[in-house]
Amino acid sequence: MTAGQSADADVPDVFTLTSVLDNRAHKVIDSELCAPHACDIGRYEALCGHLVSPAPLVEEDGAPCARCAELDPTATVEQPRRSRRRGWGLRRMLTA
Repeated sequence: MTAGQSADADVPDVFTLTSVLDNRAHKVIDSELCAPHACDIGRYEALCGHLVSPAPLVEEDGAPCARCAELDPTATVEQPRRSRRRGWGLRRMLTA
C-alpha cells in the first residue's frame, strides 16, 4: 500500500491497494477506505471501478492498473523539456 501526496487541498489523497483477485495495484480514494459500505464488505472501489479485495499490506504492490493511472487526480504530467543550445546566437553573430 502506498499513498499519493497531494499539495492541493481540493485533491483527495489516493492510496494504492493491490487486489488479490487480479494482482494489480489499484488507486483508491481515501474517503472510499472509510465508507461504511466498504468497511462492511471489506472491498473498496478503485478509480477504475474494480472492487479491490486488498492483499496483505506487507507485500509489494502488484503491476499498476493502467486505467487507475489515467484517472488518478494526484498524478502530475511531466512536460517535455526544450533543449537550449547555449551560445548559439553568439556563434551565429561571430561567424557572419
